[in-house]
Amino acid sequence: MKSTPTGLQVASSSSPVPATWRTLHGAVLRPPLMQWDGARYTGARLAKLNDTEAAQLTGVVSVVRHGDFVGVVASQPQQAQRACSLLDATWQLPVDAQASSHTALPGAGASTEASSSGAPAFQRSYGWQANAAGKPACAIAEYDGQQLSVWASVADSLKLRDELAQLCELAPSAVHIFAWREGDAYDTAVDAALLSRHTGRAVRVQAQADTLSSDLQIQWAARGAPGAALYQAQGPYAQAWRPSVAALLCGLQHTIPTGIRLSPDTLNEQADSGALTSVTLTSHTSNDDTLAVQVFARESFFDEYWRDQSQDPLQARLDELQDDTGRALIRSVAERADWAGQAPKPGQGRGFAYAHIVDDTKQPPSQVWSAWVADVAVDPQSGAIQLTGLTVGHDARGLDTEPSSRQTLEDHIRGSATRWLQASPSYDSWGGASEDASSNAQSTSIQLAQPSVPTAPAEPLFWHRGAELPAAAAIANAIHQATGIRIRQAPFDTQALQRQLLQGDSKAFSWKRSLAWLGGAAAAVGGVLLTAMPWRPAIAPLAAVDTSIYSEQAIARGRLVAIAGDCVVCHTAKGGQENAGGLALDTPFGSVYTTNITPDVETGIGSWSYAAFERAMRQGIHQDGRHLYPAFPYTAFAKISDTDMQALYAYLMTQEPVSYKPPETQLAFPYNLRPTLAGWNLLYHDPKPYVPDTTQTTLWNRGAYLVQGAGHCAACHSPRNALGAEKTGEHFLAGNVIDGWEAPALNALSKAPIPWTEASLYAYLRTGYSPLHGVAAGPMAPVVHGLSQLPDEDVRAMAHYLATLAAPDSNTASQAQQAALLEQRSRENEAVMLLPGERLFEGACAVCHDSRDGPPLFGARPSLALNTNLHSQLPDNVIQVLLHGVEEPALPSMGYMPGFKDSLNDKQLEDLLVYMRQRFAPDQPAWEDLPEKIKALRAAPKH
Repeated sequence: MKSTPTGLQVASSSSPVPATWRTLHGAVLRPPLMQWDGARYTGARLAKLNDTEAAQLTGVVSVVRHGDFVGVVASQPQQAQRACSLLDATWQLPVDAQASSHTALPGAGASTEASSSGAPAFQRSYGWQANAAGKPACAIAEYDGQQLSVWASVADSLKLRDELAQLCELAPSAVHIFAWREGDAYDTAVDAALLSRHTGRAVRVQAQADTLSSDLQIQWAARGAPGAALYQAQGPYAQAWRPSVAALLCGLQHTIPTGIRLSPDTLNEQADSGALTSVTLTSHTSNDDTLAVQVFARESFFDEYWRDQSQDPLQARLDELQDDTGRALIRSVAERADWAGQAPKPGQGRGFAYAHIVDDTKQPPSQVWSAWVADVAVDPQSGAIQLTGLTVGHDARGLDTEPSSRQTLEDHIRGSATRWLQASPSYDSWGGASEDASSNAQSTSIQLAQPSVPTAPAEPLFWHRGAELPAAAAIANAIHQATGIRIRQAPFDTQALQRQLLQGDSKAFSWKRSLAWLGGAAAAVGGVLLTAMPWRPAIAPLAAVDTSIYSEQAIARGRLVAIAGDCVVCHTAKGGQENAGGLALDTPFGSVYTTNITPDVETGIGSWSYAAFERAMRQGIHQDGRHLYPAFPYTAFAKISDTDMQALYAYLMTQEPVSYKPPETQLAFPYNLRPTLAGWNLLYHDPKPYVPDTTQTTLWNRGAYLVQGAGHCAACHSPRNALGAEKTGEHFLAGNVIDGWEAPALNALSKAPIPWTEASLYAYLRTGYSPLHGVAAGPMAPVVHGLSQLPDEDVRAMAHYLATLAAPDSNTASQAQQAALLEQRSRENEAVMLLPGERLFEGACAVCHDSRDGPPLFGARPSLALNTNLHSQLPDNVIQVLLHGVEEPALPSMGYMPGFKDSLNDKQLEDLLVYMRQRFAPDQPAWEDLPEKIKALRAAPKH
């Protein structure tokens, strides 16, 4: 263990996680209503539990019950989740559940009028992204009877250790917490520990993506006349840190723990006791976040309230504070910042915020006071926000820290502040990385103010993390004064803020938008005329490309673009060298051979300038002026951003050159007339880069950018017209057949028996397997293999975007229940047992896929009752897998499947297909023309 500057405990990982082969998996069942009153659990209670069906499922090790806590441990995560969904639990709701005083807090709503019932005269709600990354929490626990080891990421491992010691009846010294992964897995860690304690085995628990908490909110309200207001805070953040949900369900009573807390004397505030009696439990948050959201909400509200009363918020703070240290600190900061001096100019703003925290872990308790004044300037043309100045005063006396140098203090202050003005990840940010919008941070003026307390001599300043708590509110308050826009959500989305600024009603913004519209129209007309030209001039080759100008970061980014674009998959012939070309792409018009894209000067693109490369990628024009066939998906690559295009060029030009001349593409007349492609481009190609949809989130736009652009998913998954162009509109990603494989519909036309969700799409794209749909095979396997090399955030974005295109699930039953019903139906369908395919299935498939004697094993043993291909209108994919198996799985962990091309004749394959269709998809019509389809695919070359 090591102590952070805040006094909290952080575990250091010095023990490897248990081996996969000896780790079980757990899932927990939560009550329908979870509440607590700040001391004990007050939500729904478990009245009855029937676990017979769940306990009998294959792979289930144990069903665990401890008080109102219920969980399942199994050998595979899908087995645990399936068993958990089959638990028959009866819950007793609290008597006052229907008349609960808890109400949903408004997202950004505001009320300034008092109601007849005595509602607050002035109230605002502020939000905090508790889990901005959207990553499911994960933890592993191992209990051996004498000690407990937990691997998880938690913000406060000391509290977790003490809680687990109490729950597991161990000495605190027998509980070991090891840092593992990111995020805050406090709740998940306790779930894993309880399941491990009851089974005596290592147990891994991962929270499901669809159970992540949404943005959390805190509501502030003012009652009474101006100058005599009583301030109230409501919501989950109005109280102190809470124990885990599992601990509360087990009956652990919560007493206010020692730790770092916000001092109650900084405002004339009171907690609404009515709200505290019915606070809905959400995902666990760190103490740092708890304090941060309280300060952000309170100080933003305070600034807004007193500005609404036309009073100076800093002076109002002084008038209300009774603490001499706090008053002295604020006066010092105000004087140093010249708060009462000249008013800010248009487009500039000043904001003030204050915080006082107490660390009860010290004896006597130590305290930290902090006050900030932030100055910002907003560019009316671009909406860019510049942090021009910071005046900060803080007092951290009594802490076990060494005095800091002025430079160290300035670095802490600058880092604490500028992170609020970093641009949010954009649609072309790889791995969710933010682009720093505060490159001029070093030019921000920093002023330090030391409080002068009459009763104590001046002392050196000490840095403490609590000193940065007012930063967000001070900057938000300054932005409001400069723009009139009040930020109610933290962390800030500066891109959304800039869009909001640029959509203002000022003449400058209107004039700017007019110019942008005219420029865009002119560019569009020019692009149409250029696209329609049947002959294009050659771009002079380069003797050599200077790759020294490209940074390692640019090259690394280009590698990710190349992976997303599957460059290697298409530009590498079987047995050939990487990216050297020569792979034949079958089209209705003939075979098109891929080109050499290594930096070889003679046979590759080593002499291509960036201008030639970009023209080929955006317009489909070769360096020598020839039109490229759209089998090369430049229609999708055109959407790649300028930054990504430059990075891709840098990456390709720094790879090993390969001297190899692929075969020339020779198509029959009239398809060999390349100039005719100018007309095709005019009809079907838009060469402009992707333009983000401002009505959608950054995550959605990121996913759309990858799917529509570099990922070129429509190249396989969208049907084509008679001229080979991808159909759009409702036909976008509506499914297609390519190289003898069906690329199924990814939109609302999907035939999947259980609708695809964001979670299942993510699992499939990340691992090549979805328990509710099947495995990636054929041409999709190398795609998943490539995606496995992309950052997790990018795969999540693709899944998020695709999920918005899929048909919503209209079934009221959970997906796990739907899956159980489909599998049960396949086990009870006695009519198919008389079909000739029954014996073939028993001999060739049952060892891995039969579910009559229980649910199928997962991992490399997918359920056929849930398989999307068996429910499709086309038998192509099932035939291909039966013929060729899965010899090259997307990931080695998926395992292999043998093919039966040489062991089953056409009639046997037909019998097997008829049997599988009737047994596992009985609600679908029989496949037609099976003999002809089997014969054609058996004779076709394997892809």
